[in-house]
Amino acid sequence: MVWQAFLTRTKELEEMFHQSSSSMTRSQRMERIEDLLEQRQALLSKLPQPSTDEEKAIVQEVKKRDLVINQKMEFLLMDLKNQMRNNKKQKSSKQRYINPYQSVSTYDGMYLDHKK
Repeated sequence: MVWQAFLTRTKELEEMFHQSSSSMTRSQRMERIEDLLEQRQALLSKLPQPSTDEEKAIVQEVKKRDLVINQKMEFLLMDLKNQMRNNKKQKSSKQRYINPYQSVSTYDGMYLDHKK
């Protein structure tokens, strides 16, 4: 049953967002989430129109879980953006600490006489 497999992948995806980040590294989590999304995408093209009441109930459950999943993915994206921004700040701060006169103009304090 394709609908049941789709629901199973959706549940697994939702559980990935509820797992603590200490159980696996962020890159492992991202790879697993990406893998589950690809599996769901492959199943999505094979899904028939829901005909029975059971399939319609599965569709409703998937819709509810998708709202939570989308919200968690937005939070994950915002967290990644913040961490990338912080890494960039740290890199520039470190560079300024190592070489504080890098951004100073070479003509600063120099007097040029234009008279002949």
